Amino acid sequence: MSLQSILLIIILISVGLLLALLAVYVWVQNKLKGSQYKEQRRLKALLPSKPKERKWLELALTAYPILDEIPFVRNVLHRMRVRLTVIHAGNDTVIRSQAAALTIGIMACVLLLSIVSFLWTSSWFSRMSIVLVSVYLSGVLSDIFIGRLSKQILYDQSSMILDIRHQYHQTHMVLVSLENAAERSKPLVAEHARKIANILGAVDPQDELQKYYDTAPNRYMKQLAGVSYKIGEYGDVDIHKGEKSIYLAMLGNIREEIHLDINRRERIDRLLAGIVFVAVSPIFMLDPIRNWAESMFPIVSDYYNSAWGLYSLILLYIVFATSFIALRILKGVDGDAQAVKDEGKWLNRLLKIKGIKQLVGRITPAEHDALHLKALNRLKEANSSLTIHAYYLQKIIVSVVAFLVIIVFQVSIHQTIKHNVLEPNIAITTGGNQPESQRLLSEERYRFENSLVGELVAKDIPPDEASAYIYKNLQNKNYLPEGLDEAKYAAGLMERVEAYKSEYYKWYELIIAFCIALAFFYSPDVYMVIQKQIRKWEMQNEVDGFNTLSMMLSNFPNISVYEIIEWLHRYSYIFERQLLRCMLDYEAGAWGAIEQLKDDARFVPLERLADRLQVAADLIPVKEAFDDMEAERAFAMDQRKEHYEKTISTKSTLGKMFGFLPIQATFALYLLLPFAYMAFQQLSDLTILTSKM
Repeated sequence: MSLQSILLIIILISVGLLLALLAVYVWVQNKLKGSQYKEQRRLKALLPSKPKERKWLELALTAYPILDEIPFVRNVLHRMRVRLTVIHAGNDTVIRSQAAALTIGIMACVLLLSIVSFLWTSSWFSRMSIVLVSVYLSGVLSDIFIGRLSKQILYDQSSMILDIRHQYHQTHMVLVSLENAAERSKPLVAEHARKIANILGAVDPQDELQKYYDTAPNRYMKQLAGVSYKIGEYGDVDIHKGEKSIYLAMLGNIREEIHLDINRRERIDRLLAGIVFVAVSPIFMLDPIRNWAESMFPIVSDYYNSAWGLYSLILLYIVFATSFIALRILKGVDGDAQAVKDEGKWLNRLLKIKGIKQLVGRITPAEHDALHLKALNRLKEANSSLTIHAYYLQKIIVSVVAFLVIIVFQVSIHQTIKHNVLEPNIAITTGGNQPESQRLLSEERYRFENSLVGELVAKDIPPDEASAYIYKNLQNKNYLPEGLDEAKYAAGLMERVEAYKSEYYKWYELIIAFCIALAFFYSPDVYMVIQKQIRKWEMQNEVDGFNTLSMMLSNFPNISVYEIIEWLHRYSYIFERQLLRCMLDYEAGAWGAIEQLKDDARFVPLERLADRLQVAADLIPVKEAFDDMEAERAFAMDQRKEHYEKTISTKSTLGKMFGFLPIQATFALYLLLPFAYMAFQQLSDLTILTSKM
């Protein structure tokens, strides 16, 4: 049967199936027009139906116990649960369902991209790269989900504070206002409003308030709980006499802080939307670019498999890793209190092992050494919670891992080059516009040369005997061209043999690996410098909140400096350790404790606030120390907005730079350099050819 007959049969079958489907469609449409079917649909619409999202969450909730039994998945599940607990105010059902749903999404992302990696490429190195990228993307997706929930809480909290203000205008009772506002608020914040109301009605409200501080979703909810407790416990001013309500003023200030935070988050998210996926996309482009280049220009495969090509690939992956880490820092540190608290936890666990602790102790500089003092200053300036021993353990781990990775890469580079010597790209020999008969002869010649070079390598034939061995094998080979210069041909094969034998691990490569490891030993110092700048943005944001909070608290009669510091400690996550130390030292002397706070913080805006606290502690009343802040509030808010503009602009610029860097590096190192190599190679061949003319 001819090809035309087969195509005609396929077309006739397709037309028949199409006509049958049209007939079924017309029959179904006639049935749907019946009154009985319409009545069934109307009655079904009256029945209560669950939203698709709720059905999915219920399904995820049933899967929670199963996920909790899987070793690796269990860690992800518990991590998601910890992050969601502070958002949903202890609503265990919602926490478990959303944690399970998020974990399923993360595992699905990793599994899907892992399957894609096996279908997309045959290189195990590329497959592992895609799998690692899938793990990175799953973390990004979880951050996006948690970030959206956090922003939604801020929006709902702003509306809830507006409802509390409305209720307080009517009742002048904090507890009743919170309960009534909870009935009108969104579920995400209504539970928090009820918790705050329960705190005010508890037997020991101060103890319950302290417990709530540990589970509050953000600093603004802590402020709302603290202010409500303060007013509920000590009362507000007499509004009927025309005095300005402290509670309403503080609610307005909190709402203003929330709006600033919302605008800042929204702008950063909008400017950096999708930039992570732009940065990740080149990982999937490497193999298609190489396959296209080798199919169109086979000679570039020599570059891809050479030492320079493989080292450029390593450099490209270093650019990828740097960009991914930088984007995660730019998008992840913003308000990430959990990251600040968890810093160095796993390092401290390793330091509990006796042998590791002794090794780190020998490498860490002595207490009065200049290097020791420099490291401590570096940690303080970056506001890092790492101890000096944890810091040096981090440097040791980074350098050792870098040394081992470089050694593995160097050995794999030698093995790849050896494989390319034995089996070069077949398209170099068989490519071009060769006729079919000539192409078959070229393939035979390609297999013969590879087999002969393999025998010379395997038998380790000396160079003086190799030529005779090659001449012997050249006899009666019809796929070799006539008039072949056997001496020149044998010399070419011997060059391949020598190239294979010269590929072994050399002593200077070990020195290179050691130097790179030494450079990585100092990489945490560079990271601390970067963290210092990035954390400075958050430190400024937090101190701006300190100023607003201190101004609000100064309006309370009989407020003490110690209480203000205590409130700042509850509000803080960056300066939490420094403020806690100040509280512990306060009894020994207020002036000295606040002076120590300035030395620990090493941040000028906080030092200015500490100056006010010092004066209020020993010389003048608290209200007088902060009386000018109300007058300067408008200017301070303008300064904050300008600071936010600079922060957003800087983050946007850096984010776009690191987001597009992988694409630029991919085209430069993986496309332009191979073509430049091909151009120089062809120019060299042309020079040799013209010199013989």
